[in-house]
Amino acid sequence: MAEQHTDFAALFERMSDPALVIDAGGERVLALNPAFAELIGKTPESTLSLALGDVLRPGMHEGEEGNGDREGTAHVPSRQGDEWMPVLVERLPCLWNDLAATLCVVRRDDHSDQKKLRREMEGWIQREMMVAQIGRKLAQSQDPATILEEAVATLGEALKADRCHILLFREDRSGVDGGKVLVEYEYLANNCQPLRGQVWSVRESGYVRRVLEADEPIAIEDWSTIEPDVLTEVYGSLNVRAVLSTPIEPGGSRRGLLELHHCSDTRVWTEEDRKLVATVAGQVSVALANAELHETSQLRNEELRGLYEISRAFSTMTDTADISGRLARAIANLVGGEMCLIATYDRRRNMVRAEAPGYNTPPNLLRDFYFKLDERDPYTRIFQSGEAFLSNDPAGDRNLNHDFTERYGIRSVMIVPLRLKHELIGFICVANRTGGFRDRDLNLLEIFAVQVAETIVNARLFVTIQAQAEREAIINRLLLSLQSGGEPELKIHSLIERIGEVLNLDRCIAELFADDAYGDFYGEWCAENVAPMTDWQAIMQNSPIRDALRTHRRPLMTDDVRTHPLAVGLEELIEKTTLQSILVAPIMRQGRVIGSLSGHQTRRKRHWSEDDIDLLMAVATHAGSTLENARLISELREANRTKDEFLATLSHELRTPLTAITGWVDLLSESPLLKTHEDFAEGVEAISISATSLAQLISDLLDLSRIQRNVLRLERVACDANQAVLNAVRTVRHSAVARRHELQLDLAEDVPQIYFDSQRIQQVLWNLLTNSIKFTPQGGRITVRSRYVEDGPGTDGDSAQECHRWLVINVSDTGEGIPESFIPYIWDRFRQADSSVTRRHGGLGIGLALVKELVEAHGGRVGVISDAQGTTFTVRLPVGEADEVEPDTAGPQAEVSKPGTDFR
Repeated sequence: MAEQHTDFAALFERMSDPALVIDAGGERVLALNPAFAELIGKTPESTLSLALGDVLRPGMHEGEEGNGDREGTAHVPSRQGDEWMPVLVERLPCLWNDLAATLCVVRRDDHSDQKKLRREMEGWIQREMMVAQIGRKLAQSQDPATILEEAVATLGEALKADRCHILLFREDRSGVDGGKVLVEYEYLANNCQPLRGQVWSVRESGYVRRVLEADEPIAIEDWSTIEPDVLTEVYGSLNVRAVLSTPIEPGGSRRGLLELHHCSDTRVWTEEDRKLVATVAGQVSVALANAELHETSQLRNEELRGLYEISRAFSTMTDTADISGRLARAIANLVGGEMCLIATYDRRRNMVRAEAPGYNTPPNLLRDFYFKLDERDPYTRIFQSGEAFLSNDPAGDRNLNHDFTERYGIRSVMIVPLRLKHELIGFICVANRTGGFRDRDLNLLEIFAVQVAETIVNARLFVTIQAQAEREAIINRLLLSLQSGGEPELKIHSLIERIGEVLNLDRCIAELFADDAYGDFYGEWCAENVAPMTDWQAIMQNSPIRDALRTHRRPLMTDDVRTHPLAVGLEELIEKTTLQSILVAPIMRQGRVIGSLSGHQTRRKRHWSEDDIDLLMAVATHAGSTLENARLISELREANRTKDEFLATLSHELRTPLTAITGWVDLLSESPLLKTHEDFAEGVEAISISATSLAQLISDLLDLSRIQRNVLRLERVACDANQAVLNAVRTVRHSAVARRHELQLDLAEDVPQIYFDSQRIQQVLWNLLTNSIKFTPQGGRITVRSRYVEDGPGTDGDSAQECHRWLVINVSDTGEGIPESFIPYIWDRFRQADSSVTRRHGGLGIGLALVKELVEAHGGRVGVISDAQGTTFTVRLPVGEADEVEPDTAGPQAEVSKPGTDFR
């Protein structure tokens, strides 16, 4: 409207005839042109305050006052003051500042000029009113597209055209004119064939270039005279006879045409037709720009709203499979694609794989969309470039695999990388949009890709944290089982069984690689109906896994063992084991590979995930010490068994010569030479003492062997504990006297009888006394005490059902004491504080070990306290009634308790 008002005002100012504009009521002057101001001798500014009667009075003849389109006489003020000049006045309706008004033109009495001017003014006013009407509707409309329909309809009706439409040039992906036009906003009359929605290629049309280059509308009165080209052929087939065309400039660039067609006959387009079309084209340009902005704004709002809703919905999703399917569907709907899939990138393997489910994607497509980013593969370069990619002609695009696109009917495709902080996460692939994809679709998808990447990473992080927590819980449970007591082999079997169940394996094997001197240690678990393989020596001997792990020191995995380089030459063995996929983790110990932990799939191929690898590696890291311990314990057990057999054999073999020695000593002790030959008597006595010591040593060795084999028998009867002490003291008194020790007894008289094997208790006391005599310097003191004690309820942490009455026997000496560092090992077999070859005291180091085993076999306890002033051994034997003691008939063997360290 501003432009139309400016044109009207300029024309009004340039009129050679005097003229003024009055309001519709005829009471007020709105404007005077310079010619009228000069006629009455006033300036235009000074006349604006004048009323109509001051500048225009009715004529002399009644009924001749101008109204509407009639001519009449009137008077205007003369330049001489109060005189009024008669004139002829034409009154025409008009718009002034968008308001209804009347244009009054003062003319001479020339009827021909008046009619011509009147026709011009009527045409001009009619055009201005039409333009004003269209412009007003366009300015007030919230939907410019609808008003553009009205604009072409109004223009077509006003100029009595058969067709009025707008041609819009289509842009390619780069935003450059693609040489095609789309018919939009069409008005039809006289049953003309519609063109709306049709697209034509007019790149070579000379007529189109002519219209676009012209500064004013091009009027073709006879279309058959135009030089033939693409557009003329199309219009000729539609019986177009005359065309009036002018360029439109939405957004400041000529991107379309406004055309009127006359189909019934040729037509002469008037100057007024051209002016009207040019004026409306300006309005249409503005409206198209507004329509594009409005459409863009609406689409953007919808896209942002969609993105927001999608982002809000996906931000809380944690199921990766659900995310893949829902994301694919949302993306396809967002950009109008028929198919969509999300592909993830495995950085460790440099592989791209489609995630299931996709959106309208065949299962075979998802399976085939699995490839490595190889620089030598030309079809993966678009994925390696890191740039978004769009193609509406896959068959002719050399960047795409034509076999793949043809097999799955790909007509158009758009690929956008998923990145988060410059790290490649995967790709979005959308295919088959009606009419092809546009740059704005690619830009929109790039915006959405950021949210998709965040969603996938968050879901991965959640799954990773969850899997890590589950993995740590599993590992912790496995480690607890490894750290708990029990047989190492049983723990290994329990470990691999648990791994097999957690990872859903068909077979799990733990292997400790052999040194030259030992065979391999295996632990194997198999699922139901899966055959074991560790018994097949050919497989184990020919397996290349051991050398591969020792060489590369990293996990070995393959989804298909038949395609792995290590499988060459082993096809028969692979077929025999039905092995499909394998994952092997090296077991490390002190920087070297000592074994392997492997998972097998025999009934299907399997893709090993990072979680599978991490879990197996974590378990393998902690299982190394257990496997090593299992082998060491196995070796130690074998060594102990051999040693026990050796000791038993040695003891029995020593008894034969010892029996002969003892017999001859007994014969010699009856010889009369003992009374006459002092040296002979001393020799016999020395031999007797040594034979007795040797017999006791042999007896101790046999007892230890029996205890280790759990075949020691205890002959429990009611005995006097003090008597057992006296018997033991009597046995060692000679040795104590020989070393000039003072041997003191402090035995309580109220000691009750207890049920024990008197021979074994005397053996315990003999060992303790012998040990004190050995380690006490000459002139020392050895004291033996006995007493009866009762503990209160709950003492020693025992339950209420356990015995709390004890016979306590102490053997104390004033010897050199036991080093504090050796006290934890004092009860071990064959251990001595001084084990060097230059030690001062002899012995095998089995006496105290036997003491502990025999005391605990009676249900008692033994402890030691030592310092620089001497050592005290304390034996505590339970006191009970006859019915509280297990009878000998309860079993041929006595249960021997394991060594303990909690003494009171």
